[in-house]
Amino acid sequence: MFNKLLGKKELEEHIKTLEAHIEQLRSENESTSARLASKDETTRKAISQKQVVEEELNSAKKKIETLEHKISVLSKDASLDVTFKNISSIHIQSMAKYVYQIGSLQALDNSLVTVYLQPGQSLSDLENGRELLESPGHETMGLVDKIASPTGVAVFYDTLGMVREAVAPFLPVDVSFLQMDVRFDTAPLQELMDRKVNLCVLLAHAGESFIGITDNPGSFADYQIVRSSVKGKHTKGGWSQRRFERLRDEDILHHVKKVKDALKKMVDGSGTEITFILTGGESRLVSEILADFDCPVVDRRFDVAVDKKMVDRILKEVWSSKRYGI
Repeated sequence: MFNKLLGKKELEEHIKTLEAHIEQLRSENESTSARLASKDETTRKAISQKQVVEEELNSAKKKIETLEHKISVLSKDASLDVTFKNISSIHIQSMAKYVYQIGSLQALDNSLVTVYLQPGQSLSDLENGRELLESPGHETMGLVDKIASPTGVAVFYDTLGMVREAVAPFLPVDVSFLQMDVRFDTAPLQELMDRKVNLCVLLAHAGESFIGITDNPGSFADYQIVRSSVKGKHTKGGWSQRRFERLRDEDILHHVKKVKDALKKMVDGSGTEITFILTGGESRLVSEILADFDCPVVDRRFDVAVDKKMVDRILKEVWSSKRYGI
C-alpha cells in the first residue's frame, strides 16, 4: 500500500510539473500570438500606406504630365509669337553700307535705342536694361539675350518698331552701354570694321584640321590643311574596343602635335603679331592645340567643313558678321 501511495504522489508531482509547463507554453503562445498580431497590424498599415503613396505618386505624375504639356504648348506659342524675323550673314564688304544706313537715320525725339554688349553680357546687366525689357510693347527685346554670340552684340532698336536689328560682329565688341538718342550710335561697330587685325584661324577635327592667317577679306596670307591617319570609332565592346580606343587616342594625340607644330611654324614664319585666334571644330582638340599659345581666342563655331574646296568659304565666314531681325 505504501509503495502504491508513493507512486501516486510521484504521478501527482509529475502532473503538476506538466501543468506548469503547459501554463508556461500557453503564456509563451499568447506572447507569440500578440507579437504576430502586432506584426500583422504593422504589415497591414504598411500595405495601406503603400497604396496611399502609390495613389499620390500617380496623381503627382499626372499633374507633372499636365504641366509639361501646358509648358510645351506655351513654349510653342511663345516661339511662334516671339522669334527672329530673319538670321543672315553679312560680309564685311556689305557692312559698310549697313552701318551707313543705320547711322543715317534720325528721329524727332530720343526714340532710337543703341545697345552694345560685350561677350557674356545680357541686357539685364546694363543700367536701364531690365526696365527696357519689361516695358510694354518691347517684348521682342528679350530675343537679344537669346543670341549666343562669342563676340558680343550690337543692337539698333527704334521704339516705333521701324528698325529692330541686332548684329553679332566678326570681332569681339569691347564696349558695353545702352543709350536712347535721336540717332543710332554706330561708331563702335565702325571702329571694329576699320580695325587692322591679323587673324589666325583654327578648325580642329580628328585627322583633318585647317589653320590659316589672314589680315584682309581678300585672301589668306598662308593656310594649310593638316591631315593624319586617325582610326574611326569602334562599336564593339570588351578588350578589343578598349585596345582600339587606346590606339585611336594615340592617333589623335599625334594629330594634335602635328597641328600644333604646323601652327607654331606658320605663326612664327608670318612675322606678324596675331590679334585673335578664331576657332571651330572639336573644342577639346582646340584646347590641346592652343595650350602653349598666348593669344586671345574667340570660339566662332564655323559652320563649314575642312576641305581644300572650302577655303574661300572659310575666309568668307572669318570676315562675316551675323545679322538678326528682332
